[in-house]
Amino acid sequence: MLNNEEGVSGSLSRISLARLGWRRGVEDPVEEEQAPTYLNTTTNCPFLVISTDKLSAQYNGEARHGYDVGAIQGNCAAPVRKLLYYFEIYVKDKGQKGYVSIGFTDQHFKMTRQPGWEPNSFGYHGDDGCLYHGNGKASEPFGPKFTTGDTVGAGINYASQTVFFTKNGKLVGSTPKDVKGPLYPTIGLHSPNEKMDVNFGQRPFVFDIEDCWFCSFSCFRDQSTHRDHF
Repeated sequence: MLNNEEGVSGSLSRISLARLGWRRGVEDPVEEEQAPTYLNTTTNCPFLVISTDKLSAQYNGEARHGYDVGAIQGNCAAPVRKLLYYFEIYVKDKGQKGYVSIGFTDQHFKMTRQPGWEPNSFGYHGDDGCLYHGNGKASEPFGPKFTTGDTVGAGINYASQTVFFTKNGKLVGSTPKDVKGPLYPTIGLHSPNEKMDVNFGQRPFVFDIEDCWFCSFSCFRDQSTHRDHF
């Protein structure tokens, strides 16, 4: 079992693919990857107010059109030499419309747009429960809506090459990770008085990421065993 005092995410962050038998070249040493720990205020959009600890955000725009979204990424990309990466948000206030979203975006993402509305991005949106991926068009109904008091998570499962989402500790669903290159954990707010807190692992997650990790490890182990036969 993992040490509760250390935190689940802290333990997961040190479990690299190399330590689980992922074969890299002898001349290709594995370096410890940086993982996001706070919101990146250096690219902060003008429609957000960020707390001093850089772990909370509030929308302060007027939400008149689709280009005054308040979006913000983590301070670095999600690590890629892990079986899983995961983070959560807590919706403190859904504001007037509940246009809160969570997902992943690339380094070229526009911070005045919702995750999922731009190429190479994924977004699970609270107002309609839909998944958006790259073109601003909603998918078929993806999951339940979310609102004030809900905890919503987003993760990348590198073993299955999927992006997945959770709500209040339960898995909502997943979609293929068909985007190459680094992805950044991202949140979006787009109506007055919306507020949220982000958890990058500084406290225990609501979702049982440990159980999810063991499932991913089993998948990775099976794949490795299969490769060893060739």
